[in-house]
Amino acid sequence: MQHVRSSALVGAVIAGLACPSAAGAEVTQDFDVSISPARAGVPVTVGFKTGTKESTPGVMPPTVATVEVYFPQGAVYNGGMFPVCKDAYISREKTTEGCPGKSVLGIGKGIALAPGGIVQDDITVTAVNGGPSTANLFLEGVSPVRLQSNLVAKMGRTTGSYGVKLSATIPENMREPAPGVKVALGLFSTKIAGTVVKDGRKRGIVEIRSCKTGTWKMKGVFTFDDGRKITTYDTVKCRPAKAS
Repeated sequence: MQHVRSSALVGAVIAGLACPSAAGAEVTQDFDVSISPARAGVPVTVGFKTGTKESTPGVMPPTVATVEVYFPQGAVYNGGMFPVCKDAYISREKTTEGCPGKSVLGIGKGIALAPGGIVQDDITVTAVNGGPSTANLFLEGVSPVRLQSNLVAKMGRTTGSYGVKLSATIPENMREPAPGVKVALGLFSTKIAGTVVKDGRKRGIVEIRSCKTGTWKMKGVFTFDDGRKITTYDTVKCRPAKAS
């Protein structure tokens, strides 16, 4: 993984002294989810949109350190059915261009916030299948920082009200790309989708096998560098699987 530091961003260390994080300020975490089609038992496209907001003008939001996203009960991640592009390849080549076509699951957008009012809004997010229980999220941007970093998300089974949990730790060089410059998550949005044919049947990278209550529940847990944690929820109305 690589970050090329920008003089503009390094200079923000000084500018950022004027807008430190404020203890007791209200921090909120957007968490918007879309699932289409909203029917159980078929391949679905899952979209995420999140971002950290600070209520006090001129104060930087805190830096996200870890993320957990809980998929609805009955959800499965079928990474083992799809072509794979591993973290080692993406991190070495600093691109997803050589990945198998069917391993690329979606494209999204990111916005990073740094002290001194610096905004990087040219970040693209490419979601790539990393294996049976892994999704890679490759982030690439140009200005004010040359960004080419891969974020590895683990996809594991969970119990209770949810079916699959995505867990990711933000690499330190993405949280603090220059000494003393903490970066906040202004926006992170992406979609995960894809289908393959297995044994004559169309299968999705994500499938949700049941819709017991008419609603799919999603949960996001965001932990910040300063120890704060925000848990947020979203729901999508769903329909049962079609009768065979």
